[in-house]
Amino acid sequence: MEPTIRGYLDEDFPAVCALERENSPKGCKSEVFIRQAGVLFSDTFLVAECGGGEVAGYTIGALVQHRQTTGWIVRLVVAERYRRRGFGGESLVAAVVADLRERGGAYEVYLSVAPENQAARALYARHGFLETDFFPAYFGEGGDRCILRRDLTGREDLICSG
Repeated sequence: MEPTIRGYLDEDFPAVCALERENSPKGCKSEVFIRQAGVLFSDTFLVAECGGGEVAGYTIGALVQHRQTTGWIVRLVVAERYRRRGFGGESLVAAVVADLRERGGAYEVYLSVAPENQAARALYARHGFLETDFFPAYFGEGGDRCILRRDLTGREDLICSG
């Protein structure tokens, strides 16, 4: 069954925070991030809702302030029980990219992913994301990240760095 993708609501706060806590380093205060993201990224903070209104996942997209044609997928989390079932992550990636393009005017979308997260890398590859860079310790010690990019124009000469 396909999830319903919709905008984040204040009522989603407890469920989204629980997902963030399950997928964040120990000691990370996810409630602060989620509360602020709900305000700052209200157009591109999306949740996947499955049967009975359960939040199965969420994603947050944003436009770069000084480069409004560049978007980022800031966060994408799917509850463990919904992973690798072909609908939660797939729908969320498609929806956030569409919102960044249609609402925000993005020509390109970036994201970072742990090099060892093969499932996420495969998901993003299915959506046209290609690796553009690798940064050891991007998020500090042990936080290596691959930077992936998807061109939304068909023009690879629009790659921005930095």
